[in-house]
Amino acid sequence: MRGQQSLFNSFVTKQEEKTVRKGRSADMIALRDECLLYRYYYYIKLQGRRYDVAIQELSKEFWVKESNIIYRMQCNTSRLEQIMKQEQPAIKQLRQQYPWWTW
Repeated sequence: MRGQQSLFNSFVTKQEEKTVRKGRSADMIALRDECLLYRYYYYIKLQGRRYDVAIQELSKEFWVKESNIIYRMQCNTSRLEQIMKQEQPAIKQLRQQYPWWTW
């Protein structure tokens, strides 16, 4: 019918859809990155593993590609330096902070 769409459009109001951010939570990514940095410290400083072996282990543990792990570490360089040079936590502290990991 002619004019059918315009007739009903005046009676039916469209509700504006709220935009909801989908995807990963920035807070959760920050927590994961923090744990990743401590785990990297554990492998490099406390276990004495090579860089490439440590990255491979982190990739297996966090189910993240090696290139993404390197990228996340580059994004958090200042925090990583703080952990490696200033904090230098002992295994006991790491166990208390992340009890679900095997340290």
